[in-house]
Amino acid sequence: MARAKKTEDRNLTKDERELVDQSRAPALCKLEGPELVGLARRLRERRDRVKTLSRSRARDAKSGAKEAGADTGAKEKKAALATAVKRVNKEIERRRGVKRAELAGAAQKNLRAALRRRQDAHPWRGPEDKTSDAGMIDLPNRKIAPSGALHAEGMRAAISRSTGDR
Repeated sequence: MARAKKTEDRNLTKDERELVDQSRAPALCKLEGPELVGLARRLRERRDRVKTLSRSRARDAKSGAKEAGADTGAKEKKAALATAVKRVNKEIERRRGVKRAELAGAAQKNLRAALRRRQDAHPWRGPEDKTSDAGMIDLPNRKIAPSGALHAEGMRAAISRSTGDR
């Protein structure tokens, strides 16, 4: 354990080391809600920055660029930051779980009250003969052309527009 801690400390900057130390058990329990969310955000930003940097270094090394630097502990740094992010997220979810249980009880109470109101509500008392559908229209549609005429007329107009009379 001590060896892993020394390796982790060697790969992290001073600021990152402080953030990771804040994500451990004794310090993590002392943080309030907004501070905890802020810690998670800062850890994620650092982790994403290291991830982007290591990806760009790998891409440069793969393309054969001369300025591609060696991966100097970036994977270990990313792993340390990722585990810190997981610890903080777990604590946030644990704290939210308590609040969610309280909210779930209140939500169930509200739903039951709404169901009672719905069941006590009176059914529709409007006129039964008023509907939005008047049914089929009995009159024939006089706007359409007689059978066959539409095809012939349509073809003549189409031919005259495209190439002229034939």
